[in-house]
Amino acid sequence: MTQRPEDDPLDPTIDFFGRPADPAGAGATGGESEVAQLRREIADLRDLIGRQGRALEAVDTILSKLIDPRDHTPRPAPWCWHEPPPTADVDVLATWVAWWNLRYAPLEHIRRIPYCWPEHGGLAAEIATLAFSWHRAFNDAKANHDAAQMWHDRWLPGFHQRMRQWIPADCFDGTHKEPRR
Repeated sequence: MTQRPEDDPLDPTIDFFGRPADPAGAGATGGESEVAQLRREIADLRDLIGRQGRALEAVDTILSKLIDPRDHTPRPAPWCWHEPPPTADVDVLATWVAWWNLRYAPLEHIRRIPYCWPEHGGLAAEIATLAFSWHRAFNDAKANHDAAQMWHDRWLPGFHQRMRQWIPADCFDGTHKEPRR
């Protein structure tokens, strides 16, 4: 009979996990049988899986409060009184301007953003920053009520003042006029 080489990977003295096998049948804890040790490990794994399952349920509960299950989009923050404008599959700025005109200036034409806003570079830049700062304050994963109030207190009044500087008065009446160069 031939002898096995010392580095034979099928050597019966090494168990599945790479630990030396106990020829007497005793486990790592002394007199514990291998079957008893496996049962203990399985019980420990079941306990671990149970704890992870409870953690996953807690995460699901939180996500159900944050995410709309119908379309998997973030739910509006509680301080966001109006339904936020859509941001998927739309021209974000044009959609936001239309939403703005309905929500923030429905009766005051001097506060409405004129339809010709893309033709006025400075106003378009203002709208871009205003729209995205609104989104961050109201409809973002990091949105918070302080940022929302800051948006109304700080960014909104400044925008109202600067909007009149960026475009001619005729544009507010629906007649586009090129700004003077």
